[in-house]
Amino acid sequence: MTHPIRRPRARLGLATLVAALAALGAPPAPASLVSESSAFGADTIARDTASGLRWLDLTVTAGRSYATVVGDLASGDLVGYRLATDAEVLTFFEHAGIDLSESDFVPQNYDPIVALAGFVGQLADNGSCGSGCSFFFTSGWIDNTGAIPPFLTVASIAWFDNSAPLSGSYPQAPIGRASFGDTTDGSFSSTGAWLVQAPEPLAPLGPRAAALALAALALSRSARSGRRPPRARRR
Repeated sequence: MTHPIRRPRARLGLATLVAALAALGAPPAPASLVSESSAFGADTIARDTASGLRWLDLTVTAGRSYATVVGDLASGDLVGYRLATDAEVLTFFEHAGIDLSESDFVPQNYDPIVALAGFVGQLADNGSCGSGCSFFFTSGWIDNTGAIPPFLTVASIAWFDNSAPLSGSYPQAPIGRASFGDTTDGSFSSTGAWLVQAPEPLAPLGPRAAALALAALALSRSARSGRRPPRARRR
């Protein structure tokens, strides 16, 4: 069943967008990610040596709905983990070397996103970017405490090799993107959960501040270029 990501409604002006991105702070130098084992098997943890957070491979939770994940965190096989906040996911992306000032597909984000996927897992290869083009992606639930139903936020990484070229509207090079989007709860093979073993969580950036900032940036770039970023087909 096709289930498209619902994009956040952009309500930020350019000045607000700049302020929101500036509040994130300058990206630190990329930190080393280290693979570790867990009860789920070898190399199922990515430890961020900069933050100290230990991230569970998203392949472990792929196909679980948000409600199922919450239940399993309380009394199932995920006890000892928790859902990461939007601030923690953004910091994790920064530490992986992803340029968060670019929310569209860009060449500089291909290598760090592919490297990050090597740690947390690739969940799908059916993202649509135009005729004859598809891209790989991994999506995961974040902490949606306080979210307004029925929509919940997922954080995603996506990448594809456009050197064929497969889509003439995009740079003719391998390109990658990190983004936030909204969808309704459900079980999707391309969606897991961003889970960490950690002390108290970082404070969220605010009500969907990260999603709004990235979405507004994408919309402003699309308006200037006259094209839309590709959307992932959810199955």
